[in-house]
Amino acid sequence: MSPDATRLLDLLWERYAAEVPYARTFAQLSGGAFRNDHIALRSLSRPGGGIALFARVFERFGWKPAGQYTFPDTHLSAIYMAHPEGLPRVFISELHADALSAEARRILSTLPEDPPAPGSLEALADWFSAPPPPDEAALLALEKESQYGAWLLAFGRKVNHFTGCVDDVEVWQRRMREAGVPMKADIEGEPGSPLRQTATRAAPVTLRLRDGRTRDWPYAYFEIAQRSPGFDGFLGPQARALFDMTKRSGA
Repeated sequence: MSPDATRLLDLLWERYAAEVPYARTFAQLSGGAFRNDHIALRSLSRPGGGIALFARVFERFGWKPAGQYTFPDTHLSAIYMAHPEGLPRVFISELHADALSAEARRILSTLPEDPPAPGSLEALADWFSAPPPPDEAALLALEKESQYGAWLLAFGRKVNHFTGCVDDVEVWQRRMREAGVPMKADIEGEPGSPLRQTATRAAPVTLRLRDGRTRDWPYAYFEIAQRSPGFDGFLGPQARALFDMTKRSGA
């Protein structure tokens, strides 16, 4: 097993779980350890960025592209990467701003260019970080057209979610609810389908704004997946439904 690849995932988990208490609850209910099905990252399609940027990072550690998806109604595309040693999959999506309004494109153009990914593991884990504090008016305006775009404005390269792989997603949805965790109302995928998924609600974090004020904003959820033996990919309509888990309530 690649020690550097495993260490990178561990470092990303530490940063993510520090801000997502629902993920820590799942880990506790699992006895402190669990099988991670995949991690997910979001990005903006642009020169030097997007899927290609993240893919190059993970290719350094042995992951290879294994499937691709499109989500026309939200102007997103995605790939997933698999590792030959059976490490968790990496799901990377990107937003195509050219399909959005001129104002949305202008707001997204304020995102700083992505710097090169550093070589050392600790520095690389820190590279998966948020951009400078956003302008609140711009954040709210962009959210009306693309909540995914607003998420990027707030959180940039931070990990979007980790995923616990379980034998019975219905059992785990019930266990999490009984532990007080707010969960998605339903399960994506019918019984017997190759992939069934649910998720917690997105954990809010205190977001610092450009003017120095703060406000809560939904950051990341924890996903739970039940995967049939031999099925390695994802199901587009289900993945599309999970993108919406970072919407603000009432937005």
